[in-house]
Amino acid sequence: MRAYRLTDREEAARAYPCATESPPPFWAEGLSLSRAWFADSLGHYVEGFHLEDDAGQVIGHIYWAPSERALVPYRIEDRVAVIYCEWVQRPHQGRGGMRMLFDAFVDFLRSEGYKGILVAGTEIEGYMHHRHFARRGFRVIREEGPGKLMYLPLGQETIQVEPLTPRIAREEVAPVEVLVIGSHFCPVGASAVLALRRVADELGGKVALKEVPASMETLARYGVADGIFVNGEPRFFGPVTEEQVRRALQEAVAGS
Repeated sequence: MRAYRLTDREEAARAYPCATESPPPFWAEGLSLSRAWFADSLGHYVEGFHLEDDAGQVIGHIYWAPSERALVPYRIEDRVAVIYCEWVQRPHQGRGGMRMLFDAFVDFLRSEGYKGILVAGTEIEGYMHHRHFARRGFRVIREEGPGKLMYLPLGQETIQVEPLTPRIAREEVAPVEVLVIGSHFCPVGASAVLALRRVADELGGKVALKEVPASMETLARYGVADGIFVNGEPRFFGPVTEEQVRRALQEAVAGS
């Protein structure tokens, strides 16, 4: 195995080994949309490290961004690395791949003078669980509902982190308004976006779908740079099928 930093579009075209396992998950439909976003955003809104097996197949990743360009709902001081997500394919877990990947990531950050690493640990077993980060020395600095905002010092023991306030308002242009902010970064979100486009088209004028690209300007305007909102309320967390999307929007239409 080897771990390396992504530097060009060709490497970005192999992103998201989380969506290329066999059999592929149903949300892999969003893979091409996410890879396009990744290639366009590499070196700006996203950075990455990949893990390859001995055959040269990408089997793991860490995707992150410097705090001054990270699309996360916090105001964070400069020179902090913010992890978006990490993954090693299930058949390769438990073989030291994540440790190799994470060590390469930390070595790079130290060489660049980063203060530390910030991550939102989840309560989801098997995906970004806070326990995995605690084992690496991350400590909880803020409770975030069911999750935990965690920090690993590299060159500075503490940092300033301030949560942003979401500002999502209805525009009163249709009985049901769907606002998609970003949601291309992860194939899970991208697949939901594709389903939303199809279902909104089916429902015609009853549903207004608005898509806003993720950017620092979007973050400043809405207080978030990623999410799906139905009539101003966040919806569709995690994997969702097209039928679940259809049912949710039909119920929203019926209740409008």
